Amino acid sequence: MRNSMKKWNKSKYSLVMLLLAVMLATSGCTSIVKEGTELLEEGNYTEAAEKFQESVDKGKDLGEAWRGLGICYWEEEDYEKAEKAFGNALQNGSEETATIYNMLGICALMTDKPEKAVYYFENGQEFPDAGQELLKEMSFNLIAAYEWGIIRKQKKSWKFISVCIRMMNVR
Repeated sequence: MRNSMKKWNKSKYSLVMLLLAVMLATSGCTSIVKEGTELLEEGNYTEAAEKFQESVDKGKDLGEAWRGLGICYWEEEDYEKAEKAFGNALQNGSEETATIYNMLGICALMTDKPEKAVYYFENGQEFPDAGQELLKEMSFNLIAAYEWGIIRKQKKSWKFISVCIRMMNVR
C-alpha cells in the first residue's frame, strides 16, 4: 500500500510546485518564503523547511509558510508533521485545494488514521480544481482508507474474541 501511495509521478509533483509558485507569486510573499520555495524546488527539503519555519516564527505569510513546511515534511515522509503543517496552512489562509486534501488524506492514512483519511479524500473530491487524474487517485485512496479502517476493526474484534475464548478456557 505504501508504494502505491507514494507513486507520485513528475507531472503531479510539478503540479504541486506550480500551484505553490502561483500562490506565492500572487500573495505578495516575503523573500523568506520565496527562498524556501526555491530550495524546495531544488529538492533541498531540510533547508527549505528551515526557511519556511523562519517565516512562521516571524508570523509572515503563515498560510504559504505552513504549506511549504507541509510539502517539505511530505517529501521527507514525515507524515505526522506534514499533516499538522497542512492543517495549519489551511487555518492560516492557504487556499483549500483538492491536492492539499489528497495529501492530508495520505498523511492520515500513513499515520494509521483511516477515518480521518476518509474525511479528507471525500471532501477533496468536491473541489472544482480536482482534475480527472487526481479524482482517480483520490477514489483509489478512499477505497484504501475504507479497507484499512475495516482491517483495524477486524483486528480489534479478533483480539476481543481471543480474549473471550481464553477467559472461557480458564474457567
